[in-house]
Amino acid sequence: MERYFNTEGRCRPDIHYMVGLEDRLDKIKRLYIEKGKYFVINRGRQYGKTTTLMGLAEYLKDDYTVLSMDFQALSSDNFADESMFVISFIEYVEEIFVRKEGLKNDICTQSFHNLVSLKNQDRIGLDKLFRCLSQMCETAKKPVVLMIDEVDGASNNRVFIDFLAQLRRYYLDRESSPTFHSVILASVYDVKNLKLKIRPEDERQYNSPWNIAARFQMEMSFSAEQIGQMLQEYETDKKVGMDVEVVARDIWEYTSGYPYLVSAICKFLDEEIPGREGFENGMVWTREGIKEAVKMLLNENISLFDSLVKQLDLYPDLRNLIEQMIYQGKKIPFSPDAKSINIGIMFGFLKEKYGQVIMSNRIFEMRILNMLIAEESIRSEVFWQGQSDKSQFIQNGFFCSI
Repeated sequence: MERYFNTEGRCRPDIHYMVGLEDRLDKIKRLYIEKGKYFVINRGRQYGKTTTLMGLAEYLKDDYTVLSMDFQALSSDNFADESMFVISFIEYVEEIFVRKEGLKNDICTQSFHNLVSLKNQDRIGLDKLFRCLSQMCETAKKPVVLMIDEVDGASNNRVFIDFLAQLRRYYLDRESSPTFHSVILASVYDVKNLKLKIRPEDERQYNSPWNIAARFQMEMSFSAEQIGQMLQEYETDKKVGMDVEVVARDIWEYTSGYPYLVSAICKFLDEEIPGREGFENGMVWTREGIKEAVKMLLNENISLFDSLVKQLDLYPDLRNLIEQMIYQGKKIPFSPDAKSINIGIMFGFLKEKYGQVIMSNRIFEMRILNMLIAEESIRSEVFWQGQSDKSQFIQNGFFCSI
């Protein structure tokens, strides 16, 4: 199978063109796993979290026993109460051991049997689950690492809060109560500040039991150099005659290395643009080709843009902040205590630069600006006056900073 640029789910180096993860995985292992850290990979949607976790599981398997879970596999019913969650969790672990035969060699048969037999007991809870997990970790041949992807969907359930509390309890007492060597959660929302919905009419803020988590500072956006390394592999295979360094830099200028956006532009250049009007000669991997790919991307209805608009609707203060920045040209100083700024950074829409808040990339900036202009044109005649102002932001259909 020929490799291609992937924008649908996890990337795999054997079938996809992708930025190499070796350096990132090595740093995570050295800085976090080997030191027994518990941490959260907290990044925006389609930022490569799942790809990183799956790559890390493979990278660690020689030295660690890795239990890799995805809470998307559990429905809301699985979090209905403590007993239901414990049974679902155990069944998930059983499934992992069926699919990955090698794990059975790392785990004591008796401790695994004790875990599974919990399902047949009359009263089961998180306390019994964690006692069995502790026994399993104690008797394992290699340190056990727990990875859980997509924990966002579980974060509004009380049982998940209690699950985190148990992880914290055993972490703090791990010298006398064996437990997971390291725990990694992946989410968009900041797990350390969960908002727990007890009842639909009563929403309260709880202090998270996840205050044991180490700060995860790994850079997960791609540099122009990393994009260039990926493009060099493509050029070696396809021989399209691109100037790899120039193309990589131009793609980075639009995306700031946001993984999905990088792959999407490359996918348009590889699959959609060749043969289109103006590109009949096959010279696609050029500055003009990238501009065409960006135009096509901005007109796409993709889940990443849907999420962007949804969050702006859910968080009016964030929308107002971004509108002031890109529609009114206001300079916003960065403050870690401003809730709207923190939310924007959490979702990957904003970032800090030289003490000011800016949009994380030009693609998001252009998409939101186009939305604001369209909305203004619909609801107010002020739009017609604003057309003269638009010219200072848009040149040849593209947003330009002033």
